[in-house]
Amino acid sequence: MPPRRTSPRRTVTRPTVAYEAFEEVQPADSRMQAAAPWIAVVALIVAAVAVGFTLTSRGGDDLAACRSAAWSAIPDPHDLPASWTLGSTDMNANGMTVSVMGPASADGTTAQPVAYASVTCYGSSAASAMRANRDAAEAAGARIVDRAAGGDAYDVIASSGSITTLFRVGNLVGQLADAGTADPADLAKITAAVATAMGDKAAAGKAGPVPSVSASGSDDTGAAGEGCGLASTDPSAGPTAPDLEAKLPTDVAGTPLTRESASADTVFGTDPNGRALAARIRSLGATLADLQLAQACDETHQLDLSIAAFRLPGKDVTKLRETIVETWLSANAAGVKQTQVTLGGKKLIKIDYGDGGALDYVYTGSDYVTVIDTTDPDVATEAASKIK
Repeated sequence: MPPRRTSPRRTVTRPTVAYEAFEEVQPADSRMQAAAPWIAVVALIVAAVAVGFTLTSRGGDDLAACRSAAWSAIPDPHDLPASWTLGSTDMNANGMTVSVMGPASADGTTAQPVAYASVTCYGSSAASAMRANRDAAEAAGARIVDRAAGGDAYDVIASSGSITTLFRVGNLVGQLADAGTADPADLAKITAAVATAMGDKAAAGKAGPVPSVSASGSDDTGAAGEGCGLASTDPSAGPTAPDLEAKLPTDVAGTPLTRESASADTVFGTDPNGRALAARIRSLGATLADLQLAQACDETHQLDLSIAAFRLPGKDVTKLRETIVETWLSANAAGVKQTQVTLGGKKLIKIDYGDGGALDYVYTGSDYVTVIDTTDPDVATEAASKIK
């Protein structure tokens, strides 16, 4: 299942085993456990750090000014997302690391979001350090997604699906990672706050399309005739949620659609959006195993359409809709527009990512939420009219 929008056609597919290029550190201390994704990424940058060590043999005002800039690049609390605060700050010879704490849950049932920001002085070797880090990450099997042209801002995606953002401002290199609990929109704002503190708000660029968690890293929806990817591989197994499948259309624009269903815990992987979805479901008093998922798709991949339906039995459907919109669809991210529309006699939320690609249309049923993904407004209208 793609953690974010990666093509005009959003699909829901079973995750395959991701590469295991990194071994995440699991120290005993609970605070350090939360920082495991950060620690794993630090292991990636040994080559870049070796470049940075050349600084220690230098002296003079240039090095002093560079280090001073790194030490003072603590984000302004007013630039952080609402209810986020600065935590502890640790200084080192060439920079600093600061924790950024999100709001704790009122009932204490979910983990408090936390992100870790680091700014390091690399002097004139900063650009080389960015390239060395990129090369080391790719050699270890990580995936790199550029956030800006020129290699001065990119995301490193670890085997667990955790993402660390690296970006450069002059002689400084900034890094941002979270413990897998922060909302993507909040992380984007924190990243911009760190870049602002470094002297250039735009330096971190914008998150690019994250590759699928499939083994190949491809966004291919599968070969024709292989279904939607949700059906059980057990020939004797029946549909997981046949009544939810029945809510979806059997054909659109004259094209027959295949309908399948599964439990969400067999579909969503450890990518950031999947983990965010799982965390929100837990906050509703359930687990991914309780979340039912159905999909309708064109097995020939000729029709620009994918429809997914979600049901969480016994839970508030409005809260389920908010969960899907904010986690799986990342619709609260900066630049994403949400509008109310009426299609096929139904009221939906239209989500426009501003990239000229497919639009998502979210419909709230009696106890389920449906997401229509297509670039064709006529197809969207017909699909909406046929949702039961």
